[in-house]
Amino acid sequence: MHTLLFGLTADPIHKGHEQVILNSFEFAKNNGIQIEQLLLIPTYQPNLIAGKSQPQSAFRARFEMCELVAEGIRKNLKLPVYVTDIEKQLYDLNGVKSYSYDTLHATEVKHKLFVLSADHFSGRWPKFRKWHQWQRLVKENGLMIHQRPGHGINASFIQQLKTINPAIHVVEGLPQIDVSSTELRAKLKSQPIDTISHLDEAVKAFIESHEIY
Repeated sequence: MHTLLFGLTADPIHKGHEQVILNSFEFAKNNGIQIEQLLLIPTYQPNLIAGKSQPQSAFRARFEMCELVAEGIRKNLKLPVYVTDIEKQLYDLNGVKSYSYDTLHATEVKHKLFVLSADHFSGRWPKFRKWHQWQRLVKENGLMIHQRPGHGINASFIQQLKTINPAIHVVEGLPQIDVSSTELRAKLKSQPIDTISHLDEAVKAFIESHEIY
């Protein structure tokens, strides 16, 4: 039984993230991979890659939005999706930002599959090669890489990863939603929230009631 680990900023969590969750379970079912649970891991103090900025909403708000989505998926689709605050626990313990390798290493589950987006594996020099301890991360955890519109996956790099760990899975042929948290934050600042799509209704209500963004 595997545990899927899906790290995300969730600023805010949106339908694109939800589709990745659904695709993860569908891919696993189609490929004989048994899944015990999927854990959403909202970042706490992220070590930022190029082009990224610090989250605009507080960790507690992002964590609670993730919990709303996870609760809806458990209730409506009967899928075992939960949220962990492991990154906050690590920061409280050590007082330093966590890299993905540290977070995965500290998550006390067996047979981990790290859920990632294709944009980390695209281009001639994939961004994933710049990640802290990326080779150890791959060796100790399998990967489930999801397609993302506009980001072709570097097939030769995937083959290189498979020489480190055969449990590298590329999810193809399943629905994708072309949306980003960045564009949603811009819309939330300029448009009435009821006109904005790609957000769960419970998340919309949370954003509105807490006056986020």
